Amino acid sequence: MDDTTLQVYSLLFLFATVVLVYTARFFHARPGRRRRQRQIAGFEQIPQWTTQSIESNRPLHLGFGGAAVGGDNTPTALAGAEFFHQVIERSNASDASPLITMSAPATIPLGQDTLRRAWHKGDTLSRARWIPPDLAYAGAVTASMAIDEPTAHIMAGRFGAELALMLDSASRHGQPSLAVSDRLDGQAVAYAMADHVLIGEELYAAAGYVAEDAPARADAAVLDVWRVLILLGAAALLLLEFSRQLAVISLPLVAVAAAVLVLLGVISYRRR
Repeated sequence: MDDTTLQVYSLLFLFATVVLVYTARFFHARPGRRRRQRQIAGFEQIPQWTTQSIESNRPLHLGFGGAAVGGDNTPTALAGAEFFHQVIERSNASDASPLITMSAPATIPLGQDTLRRAWHKGDTLSRARWIPPDLAYAGAVTASMAIDEPTAHIMAGRFGAELALMLDSASRHGQPSLAVSDRLDGQAVAYAMADHVLIGEELYAAAGYVAEDAPARADAAVLDVWRVLILLGAAALLLLEFSRQLAVISLPLVAVAAAVLVLLGVISYRRR
């Protein structure tokens, strides 16, 4: 695929995304319209954690890890910041300001701005803490679990194997956790040790699941639509290539098989 063709496809994808976003926002803005979202256990726990933070006057801990603005994981840092913003908005009735930690110096202004926009009671600069990366980060976060006694830990950013130390300490202190990492080793640790885990693009839809406003929920719905379209497109291309390799299998038969698989997938999704 040459550069011109790639640019055309990119523009078409961007245009389709914009159309879907504004269409979804239009329908979600209608009175009484509330779309039922896909159930993700980690997001369903966040209202409970924020309520506990308010009642116990203990902070939430929100960790960027090594996610940095200006690097290859900038989208991860921005998605995490928007996610944290919505979580902080929910805990505004508490007197204990949430604690945001990061190990990338470039993320310090992002963390401070996230607190400033969402927390309306001041004391935001001292609650966004920079900690050296890797094991030093894990050690500092582990120490804060005994000092600050967070209600829960939400780790959304870039983490490696050091995430195991933090999750193990959180478990021993009886502090629940939700984790997601854009690194494979960190994601494996999160899947094995966190109380709740986000997988793949669920981080980029997180703000839409936590927010109460219709536009954010509409954006999450668009991400779900693209997920389904991409999966169906990939499956269709795979079946088409398979039918070309085997002459004894006709294209109509492959189409029927694909329709059956799609139907089974829809039924399974609805039952979930």
